[in-house]
Amino acid sequence: MRFAFRAVALPLAGVAILLSGCNEPRQAEPASAPVAAMPATLKGELTSQSAVNLNDGSRSQSFGLQLQADTFYRVSSSGALQEPVLLLLTEDNRPVGGPRPGKLYIQPEQDGTYRLAVSGRDAKDFGPFQLEVSTADVTNEGELHPGADILGRLQAGDARTGNQYTLKIADEGLYEILLRSDELDTLLKLRGNRINLSDDDGAGNTDSRLYTRLAAGDYQVIVDGVEERAQGIYTLSITQRQLPDGVDLSDGAALEVGREYTGLLAGQAQTYRLVIEQAGLLELSMRSRDMDSLLELHGPGVAVRDDDGGGNRDALISAVVEPGTYRVKASQLGSQDGIFSLQAQISPVSPLGEHVAPADTRVGRLATGEAHRSRLQITESGLYRIGLRSSEFDAVLRLDGQGLMMEDDDSSGGTNAMLELYLEAGEYELVSGSYGDEGQGGFVLSVSAAL
Repeated sequence: MRFAFRAVALPLAGVAILLSGCNEPRQAEPASAPVAAMPATLKGELTSQSAVNLNDGSRSQSFGLQLQADTFYRVSSSGALQEPVLLLLTEDNRPVGGPRPGKLYIQPEQDGTYRLAVSGRDAKDFGPFQLEVSTADVTNEGELHPGADILGRLQAGDARTGNQYTLKIADEGLYEILLRSDELDTLLKLRGNRINLSDDDGAGNTDSRLYTRLAAGDYQVIVDGVEERAQGIYTLSITQRQLPDGVDLSDGAALEVGREYTGLLAGQAQTYRLVIEQAGLLELSMRSRDMDSLLELHGPGVAVRDDDGGGNRDALISAVVEPGTYRVKASQLGSQDGIFSLQAQISPVSPLGEHVAPADTRVGRLATGEAHRSRLQITESGLYRIGLRSSEFDAVLRLDGQGLMMEDDDSSGGTNAMLELYLEAGEYELVSGSYGDEGQGGFVLSVSAAL
């Protein structure tokens, strides 16, 4: 995550300090005695009596620190005051670190007394806080092993190749590499032993994550920034993960109808073999909290794929299938790997004709430029849910009748349509079509009473 900060005025050593963008003085506060011993715990509280920054009304408090040149320091905050803004200044009020929310990394260029200022994010930010100040080691190159959790610092250069590490893997297994930073948009790369992976934001926001299976051997881990001259502090960790129970990583593993499988994507797609013994409506779902699911189904007369038909980032394929052997491919959009669940369900269905009734699930097929019209007879007034799903085109559903004219494109997630509405008893026309009348292929139309 990257932050944009306003400049703030901070009181140090009993004088008013003005930083860029502040043109009004602020209330001064007494100087605190410099703290030299590390690690140190600093406690304070922002109240209505704390010094006021007149340009935005925020409150602040400062502490003196005796710091040594070329020593790396870490400042982290805790307490009721959530993520206060931290800023380090010299005795003559020059900012040398920050401002940063909640955490600050600093490396002074010379020995001396510095001031660590703590301020609220806005005029309503009050409360007690605690700061932990400690020295830390910075590792910008060298050898790493599973279990490593290090701090590094990326510096801009004319011919930058990133910070490079050698990762030693002794045991084949599943590994997670996490790269996080509050100061730069990270880029993580992994090379070696026929592995060539990279990730930009797989850990969320602007952090990076690689989740892959590695054989024993040496690998190169490269830490860089997305922007050409990105620089800043980062954390890098390497963790060996346990393979979930029941995961079969062999290519073409059997997938049984009605059984839920746990799968793992770790550097490559997973494929399965699905045997269909009777014709019907196949619903194939892939769900994951780690990634954006992508599902493909290939077999007799079927070649479909889906990204988000199951809602959010889950995939769902609905297809009419005949007996035969099908190939299922589970993968993802983007480079983020992880755990997923996969399940195939099949149910007998009837073809959609001219009439449909509540509690019906019917299948049909569209030709390009055409729509299917059917009559819906409602015998009892109430709330109903009508869904149109297809893994082959962008579904559009329309209902006309009894003074209503309703249409929907994608309320059922992905490119599927759904209408949920109160219907009076009577006859309605349902139009099952595709967006722009450009789609073709199979679809599923269902009508049910909404609970």
